[in-house]
This record gives sequence, structure tokens and C-alpha cells, in this order.
Amino acid sequence: MFLWPNGDLGTADVTPTNADTLPPVARALELVSGDIGRLPACVQVETSAGYEKIDSPALDLIKHHPNEYQSGYEFMRYMVRTLMLQGNAGAVIRRTRGGELLELVPVLPDRFRIQYRTDGSVYYRVADIPEDLEPDRVIHFRLSGTAPLWGDSPVVRGRATLDLLAEQEATGRAHFSTGAVGKIALTSPELIGDSAVARLRESWKASHGNAGAISTPMIMQGGMTASTVGANLSQSDWLKARNFSTQQVGMMFGIPPQMLYADETGETAEHTYTQLRAYVDSCLSHYTELIGGEIQRKLLPPGERMTFDFRHMLRGSVDQVVAAARQAIDAGVMTQNEAREMLNLPRIEGGDELVFSKNYSAGGLTDAEQDEDATDEA
Repeated sequence: MFLWPNGDLGTADVTPTNADTLPPVARALELVSGDIGRLPACVQVETSAGYEKIDSPALDLIKHHPNEYQSGYEFMRYMVRTLMLQGNAGAVIRRTRGGELLELVPVLPDRFRIQYRTDGSVYYRVADIPEDLEPDRVIHFRLSGTAPLWGDSPVVRGRATLDLLAEQEATGRAHFSTGAVGKIALTSPELIGDSAVARLRESWKASHGNAGAISTPMIMQGGMTASTVGANLSQSDWLKARNFSTQQVGMMFGIPPQMLYADETGETAEHTYTQLRAYVDSCLSHYTELIGGEIQRKLLPPGERMTFDFRHMLRGSVDQVVAAARQAIDAGVMTQNEAREMLNLPRIEGGDELVFSKNYSAGGLTDAEQDEDATDEA
């Protein structure tokens, strides 16, 4: 049964469980978890010539069918989302009797814990599983924290920011429900008595105490005047305050505030690449590094590693990619098929050979021409 979240989120109620009811936090979670979930990934093996891409049953399991109920995208999105909220995300590794990977079963963040033995070794306790699980049977993504093997929740660490954001939500709702006019003081030159004050207060509240009555005219008699007491919350004040908190949420997760829809004065579309570069460097790369490291330790044989490919996020427009690829091909840095792969084009026959332009050869000659000249001189 689905339970609607409380619409009146108070500062004392902000927890990792309900922090996503705040729009900037929800945007940050969907952005990062969705991007990492759809990032291309590969497994490489270390050779004498460096790392080479190979097929991997572990990668196939993670990217396509981690378990019976989730696609690879859904599994990774859930794990990253949980990691961002709780600081930890876990999944039980199930294998066949022969040791082959069978599935990865995610567990709720409050249903597993890491425990220490007296000899210093560790194990996991997962609710509804009676036996202790050794570390090689649990995938555990964790952020940094005060404990070496357990992560701290950014929501808990950044509680002051989220408290302020919740207060802004509550204050804005209270102010804008009355037309954002603030507290009104009615002043009379005469003493009108307690009963008259009570009637006047109730009458004012009924006629002007909500946003729908903002157009109702005020009629003052007997020299009575009305004025605003204290600061009132205008639309510009509200936007500035919300914008500040959105920037703070971006700082919590390492996301450029513009990507959370914060209004940055002077920012234009020309800054898009700079924002994406900062997003990859300060946010996504940190998550993928800890994810890849845990998968390497728990699921891959020695000498293999999992890497994520950010090129599609940073490659720019099609004409920019083509221009860069052409220069790389001419310089002998990239083959035609490698360039076609960047553009999601099929491979062609003969496209795996490096081709050097005359401009990049000694004396402006190709390798074949240099060999021919050397033969003639001999």
C-alpha cells in the first residue's frame, strides 16, 4: 500500500527516508542515479601492453539481468540513489554451487550491518538471513565516513542545509497562503475594548486571512490605520532564499547548481560544457570509482577492472566530434573504426589500421613514401 508523504515536512522530520520530498534533493538523486545507471561500462584485463577490453559474465549480469525483478539500469539506479541518501547500499551475491554468478539481490539500507569479530575480521548481518555473510558475499557501496568500513549519510551530515530548506518551505507556504502580505497591525486612535478587539481580529482573519481574499478591499473607519509589522516575504525574496538552498544541496552532492535549476546570474548556454565537465569530475567520477572498486574486489578475477565511459557526456556536438576525430585519425592517434564507434556508427573493413597524414610525418612524407625514398637512396 502506498502512503503519501507528509506535506508538512518540519525541520525535526528531515531524514534520509523523506529528504527526497524536497525538490532540489529529489532532482539531485534522479540526476546522478539515472546518469550512472545508463553510463556505458566495460571490463578490462591488464596485459603487458596495458589494459584491453574483454567480455565479462559479471558485467553482463550487472548491466542486463542482475536479478529476476530489475533491469541493469533499475538495479544501478536504486543502488546509487540509496547510497546518496543513506551513505551505504548493499546487495547479496548469489552464486551457483559451482561458484558462477547467479544474481545480485539488493537489500534495504536499514536491513544490513557490518560487524567486527574479536580477531579483527568482519562479516555482514542481513535481516531474514540467519547465517553470517562473509564480505565476498555482499556488494557494499559506501561513502566516506567516520567509520572506516561504513559510510555516513550526506543527508545527516548536511542536516543544517536541509533544515533551512524545510523551513523555507513552511515559511513560504504560510506567507503565500495569505497573499504574502505579512503580519498586519491595525491601529486606532481610540480605546475600543477587549471584546471589540476580539471581534475585529476574527473579522479581519475571515475577510483577509487567505490568498483568495487578497482582492477584498479594506475599509477603515474612525481614524483606524493598517500597516505591516516586520518583513514580508515578496516573490523575489522567496526565490533568492530557495536559490541559495538549492546551491547548498548542489554542494552536498558535488553537482553544479545550474543542473539543479538554480538561477545563476550571467550563466548562458555557452557554459554547458564547463558545467558537464565539473559534474563529471566532482560528482559522477567519485561514485563510479567506488562502484568500480567494489565490483573489482567482489566479482572480477585478479587483473581485471571495471571502468565507466563518460565520452558521450563530454564529446560536444556532432561537428565538434567529427573535427576532433579527423585530427586524431590524421595524427595516427585513432583508427577510423575507433572514430566511428564514438559516433555510434558500424565498423568498416580496413578501418583498424592507423593512417598518418603527411603533415605528421618527417619531411611531410607518409611512412610508405619514406620507405620508398630510403630504398632509392640505397
